[in-house]
Amino acid sequence: MLDILAAGFLIGLTHAMPPGPITLEVLKRGVSEGLASAIKVDVGAVAADAIFFILIAIGLSQILATSPGRLAMWLCGCALLAFLGLRGIHKVFSKKPAASDHKELSPSPLAAGFLICITSPFAIVWWAGVFAGAMAVQMGDNPVSLAGMFGGIGLACLLWYALIGFLGSATKRLFSKAWTSALSLLCSLMMLGFAAILFYRGLPMLL
Repeated sequence: MLDILAAGFLIGLTHAMPPGPITLEVLKRGVSEGLASAIKVDVGAVAADAIFFILIAIGLSQILATSPGRLAMWLCGCALLAFLGLRGIHKVFSKKPAASDHKELSPSPLAAGFLICITSPFAIVWWAGVFAGAMAVQMGDNPVSLAGMFGGIGLACLLWYALIGFLGSATKRLFSKAWTSALSLLCSLMMLGFAAILFYRGLPMLL
């Protein structure tokens, strides 16, 4: 069991470590709101991963392979990334006091992490490709092996994103407000960049 857990952990790092929208959101939340907020994004993303795991494990992943399914995920993913990027930019330049932030129409950190991951074609491709391939080759339909593999993957994601959130939170404490605002702005602009890339790559579905 430990070898399956370790294998899942290593495979999970291939999912968590490449910079992507979740990494940026965790870092941005850590810089602007602190470690607790970043951890909530982390937990939300892993909850979405659990849904992907269940879909793959019970053989319903083909739903995500249909044209309507891909189109819906693409549009939702583009819209969400663009919204979060624009919201981040607005918060950097807004003159409102921090106390008014709770009145903004925006997802909670937990919901943001879940929605970014569940609508991410990158996550879908990883689960349908990397994990499904590993499952077919190494584990078959053994439920204990499947649970151990996902346990390792979830642990890898939780620890990696927690590290990113900690670095963002530490940056907030160690550097000036202008520097952390600049970093938050950069993350927001990169989030818009991911939205543009995702939109461009998905255009063939409309043609």
